[in-house]
Amino acid sequence: MIKKEYLRLIVVLFGCLNLIHLKAQDVSFSQVYASPLYLSPSFTGLTNGSRVSLTYRDQWPGIPNTYKTYALAADHYFEDYSSGVGLMFLRDDSGDGKLVRQDVSALYAYEFEVSDGIMVRPGIQFKYSERNLNLINSVLPSDQSNDGSTIGGSTYGNDNYKYFDAAASAMIYSDFFWFGLAVDNIIKHDIAVTDIETYNPIKTSVYGGYKFNYKSGRNRTEQSLTAAFNYRLQQGFNQLDFGTYWFLNPMELGVWYRGIPFASEDGLNNNDGLIFILGVNVGNVRFAYSYDFTLSELSGYSNGANELSLIFRFNQVYRRKSPRGAIPCSAPGFGNASGSKYRRRTRKIF
Repeated sequence: MIKKEYLRLIVVLFGCLNLIHLKAQDVSFSQVYASPLYLSPSFTGLTNGSRVSLTYRDQWPGIPNTYKTYALAADHYFEDYSSGVGLMFLRDDSGDGKLVRQDVSALYAYEFEVSDGIMVRPGIQFKYSERNLNLINSVLPSDQSNDGSTIGGSTYGNDNYKYFDAAASAMIYSDFFWFGLAVDNIIKHDIAVTDIETYNPIKTSVYGGYKFNYKSGRNRTEQSLTAAFNYRLQQGFNQLDFGTYWFLNPMELGVWYRGIPFASEDGLNNNDGLIFILGVNVGNVRFAYSYDFTLSELSGYSNGANELSLIFRFNQVYRRKSPRGAIPCSAPGFGNASGSKYRRRTRKIF
């Protein structure tokens, strides 16, 4: 039986080594559409006014001081210009501050109609990034004897790297479906803390879904089912999340699977976990909690992952002639309409 303190040390060391020899992936949220600007710049301004979103993720709480991620974003839709602008802050903390990533981003998306009821949204993101590796006062396995006592006199430093990066995306959607592509880490930078060149690999995300609205009305009685997916490819890493949502106003229930069925590498099956989501809409506020149930060999140690999300919409402007849309987490799927002649009424899959 591996003791938790040693497992924690292995996890932190693995993260630190990945900064030197990067083969890892960027942050992943289980509630992908509760952090829409992180998923794709095309979601910027995809609401009827202004929106603020906050997400907190605690991964593997059974192993102390592993991974904690925070995302805060704000965006607004300028109706006269068919444009959305936004700002986003992201912090990923590994090993209680041993390895920290921080991003500050500016995002823009433009919306236009290509045919009756079919909308297209190209988007772009510019970000300032920091990577900090702090090994001061760290004790690694090479510094310990078999009984756990410290034997080494090794000293480690603090390395910090700052750079600018960019992402681009495009999305097509209608009242019933959406499909998009986002490419991140476009600008190539050497982020190594040794003489070996190391680059943050390009991340490609393909996402989409289809909404079946089997009951709707102006008296807030919407009921719908949605199937959705999010596939990510980054260097040698690939991951697929897919699942379904059931929306019964004001409640939302979701079940997702993370992994690639029937796929394996080095004898290990790509079965990561099941994700259970519970959300509630109260006026212009949406709150949700999700739990990742681990299916891999870490299940006995990690205790899965907890994720909380909050979306607050304000300055919402409604007009009567715009139709209903399908995109998630931007505005509830009821009420009057909004926008110019190119503007969908809502974006909602839940």
